[in-house]
Amino acid sequence: MRLYGHRGARGERPENTLAGFHHACALGLAGIETDIALTADLTPVLHHDPELPDGRPIRAMALADLPGHIPTLAQALTEIPCPLWLLEVKTFPPTPDRAHDPALMVRQILAVLAASPARQISLLAFDWAVLRAAAEQAPKLPRICLTNAQTAQDRDLWWGTGYGHLSIPAAVAATGAIGWAAHHASLTEPEIIEAHKRGLDVTAWTVNEHTDFNRLAGVVDGIITDHPSRFIAS
Repeated sequence: MRLYGHRGARGERPENTLAGFHHACALGLAGIETDIALTADLTPVLHHDPELPDGRPIRAMALADLPGHIPTLAQALTEIPCPLWLLEVKTFPPTPDRAHDPALMVRQILAVLAASPARQISLLAFDWAVLRAAAEQAPKLPRICLTNAQTAQDRDLWWGTGYGHLSIPAAVAATGAIGWAAHHASLTEPEIIEAHKRGLDVTAWTVNEHTDFNRLAGVVDGIITDHPSRFIAS
């Protein structure tokens, strides 16, 4: 089972920062999960929310005007020798003006990947329009469908039409994605078994307690956690 640091290792270092990524990488984790926003001058940067804490939207700000602790995707891939990156593209179907168009975001991310040191990359999104754009622009790039209770309930908005009658593993498999990443509390053993039968890699997020880790460690393929140091010896 693979262990990933969530937003670097946000329970141990400042999230989505080069310092946090260095820490996570030094732990010898399988990989790092982080979030991508796109600036007004179309630079992919690593920040969880589409707005800064003061409310200013990143999509409306130039890179030069962002706080200095926010790294670009290019910086992180160049400076952090982590073997595997899970890159979550942040878009918001209920409020689409909070981010750029999914296809544009994918295009800008792919340009960075093409110019960066070789890394294993998987692209993740709750908004499956992002993954459809990735499938069109870079068919060989591994894609992982993110789900939680909200997006599973409002499937047409977050996933697209045609998935209403399917189980979640079946819906994920129908996209052509290689994997499914679900909130740990929503994962059931029958769904995990079905996902594996469909050839999907299953990742649980965000697992921070030993009880949840012990329940899932033997049945999922990967765990994303804020506190990787808690589980390295497990």
